[in-house]
Amino acid sequence: MVYIEPHSTDAAFNIAAEEYITRNLAAGSEPPVFMFWQTDKCVIFGRNQIAAAEIDLRAADSLGINIVRRSSGGGAVFSDPGNIMYTLVSPFSAGGDPKQIEREQFAEPMARALREMGVPAVVEGRNDITADGKKFSGLAQYAVKNRLCSHGTLLFDSDLDMLARLLKPDREKIDAKAIKSVRARVVNLREYFEPAIPVTEFLRRLKYYLFEGIQTQNYEFNEYDIERINTIRAEKYANPDWTVGASPRFTAQYSQRFPAGKIEVFLDVERGIIKTCRICGDFLGILPARDIEKTLENQPHDYAALSSALSKTDLRLYFGDIGREQLLECLF
Repeated sequence: MVYIEPHSTDAAFNIAAEEYITRNLAAGSEPPVFMFWQTDKCVIFGRNQIAAAEIDLRAADSLGINIVRRSSGGGAVFSDPGNIMYTLVSPFSAGGDPKQIEREQFAEPMARALREMGVPAVVEGRNDITADGKKFSGLAQYAVKNRLCSHGTLLFDSDLDMLARLLKPDREKIDAKAIKSVRARVVNLREYFEPAIPVTEFLRRLKYYLFEGIQTQNYEFNEYDIERINTIRAEKYANPDWTVGASPRFTAQYSQRFPAGKIEVFLDVERGIIKTCRICGDFLGILPARDIEKTLENQPHDYAALSSALSKTDLRLYFGDIGREQLLECLF
């Protein structure tokens, strides 16, 4: 395994580094690439989400909190120096099961390492690692050609009050989990260490247990790498057009929450024909929903017609465990 630890706390740079690695440094039979990284205070939200619906943008602006959109699905997360982000880029072939890869190569090894450190970590739900029923890690993925990028969070000593202030969780999601607030659902891992240790010591111990028995090769970004990463950062992750974008124009809006996530559909329908389509939500696909939006555009807003249009597409790649019937249910 190749191990990289970028010397940056800029979330936009580190997410650009993920994309650069995915596109350039992990291919075919080459070993997977693993990266630990940290950020300044920021909110990182999913590719398919609308920023204003998920984040208190006014509070973020007044507090000087950066907002960054990532290339994977899932929900919004708060990150600060007390949080550790981790990334695995691995080979991926057509027909492979990304969720199996995520669980076997990414989530379970992390939970096992934490259990060896005394944390009662378990993988549960669609994308969580929890301890005593409280979440400290959320996972997401995206694919580029023959590579899969899986990444997640590790709350160790984050400002959970700030997290609760900035994030605007879906009321349906909160009610479905029978909790009163997003603050009540998360936990910092530092609570499991007595005596207390700093985040740097936690990371040192975690690397020991996680990589035990695994041959790792350290890699440092060179000047060429950094130049290309900064180009991706400027053109995409630090670009307001990508980060916030325009609110979807629509004449019809449909929304539904399923066990595998929420889907919100915005349609501009003219004389019964879908002219434009935007699909948002916290679902966990590995390919961009824009492909499905294009499939639906210029189709009649008719159940049979849209069912036929979607029949040859493996929707699991775009919406995780949300299937065709559920998507059609939401479309009508």
